[in-house]
Amino acid sequence: IPAIHAHNLALANRFRAGIGLEPSSSAIVCADLPGAAERLQRAGIIAAVRGGLLRTSWHVYNDESDVDEVLDVVTQ
Repeated sequence: IPAIHAHNLALANRFRAGIGLEPSSSAIVCADLPGAAERLQRAGIIAAVRGGLLRTSWHVYNDESDVDEVLDVVTQ
């Protein structure tokens, strides 16, 4: 379980760094990225919007290539 937690946090913090946020201790990332949810949807990537913020959740079934793919879409 600790290894899974560390994996999840590493992915979330990789994503945070890519969008200019500080590291955190949560695998859930909420960010104000206008238009990102629509761009992700067009790219076939599932993400949620909560309270007007993009919400991503990183877990054991994700890897660094998933983070990089999402970053490529949201930072266009």
